[in-house]
Amino acid sequence: MNEHLQFFSYMPMPKQADKLRTAARKIFSFVYRGNKFYCPVCNQTYRKFFSAGVNQRPNALCPGCNSLERHRLFWMVFQKLAETGILKTGGRMLHIAPEPSLSEKFMKQYDYISVDLDGSNAMFAMDITALTFPDEHFDVIVCHHVLEHIPDDRKAISELYRVLKSGGWASIQVPIKGEITQEDMFITDPHERRQLYGQEDHVRKYGHDFIYRLEEAGFSLQIFNKADVLDPFTLECISVKCENEVIFAGKQD
Repeated sequence: MNEHLQFFSYMPMPKQADKLRTAARKIFSFVYRGNKFYCPVCNQTYRKFFSAGVNQRPNALCPGCNSLERHRLFWMVFQKLAETGILKTGGRMLHIAPEPSLSEKFMKQYDYISVDLDGSNAMFAMDITALTFPDEHFDVIVCHHVLEHIPDDRKAISELYRVLKSGGWASIQVPIKGEITQEDMFITDPHERRQLYGQEDHVRKYGHDFIYRLEEAGFSLQIFNKADVLDPFTLECISVKCENEVIFAGKQD
């Protein structure tokens, strides 16, 4: 038995949904094949990407693997840093609220575990503010666009730090708008949250001061601006316009 199973009940992903998703990918990959856009996650070229998002961003969603701009940017930066040895690969990975397009890639490279508050979306059901893993259990953690949904985000960040091994790294991404984080936990009306924070289920709108919350927990940071890592032509090909940077958080030995 997998040693991870001693901590919680296993909740398998629906196989029928996986089959339907795979079939849809094959169809869309064929229908939208072309040379205008490139998805580094599924390694395919397309004549167009789909619009996506609350405000419908054009050419945002890959028709083949459903990756968004942030997934494609992360994957390219991750690959570059792994190839140069800046990021360690292999070992145990914890993937919070897993993106299917990325989880399939990670499963081939890591001893992989995914969790989500909704167990139907991951391997295990778990609250990120109360992870049931031991201290320093994972070599890598990936947590993308989750913390903006969590009222006690500092507790969640401290839990990520706790379960990360010394010398490990985490990719912790949030949508960043402006300089100063805006939040008010007394605001519970979904319409007001959408007006203030962009979505009904967001509890704050992060600014660039988000990095201080990571540092408060003990993380050391490396921040990679998209323009410093990828040339304009590549950014145009993978259709990354609104996402600006990728944050990797490390835990010192």
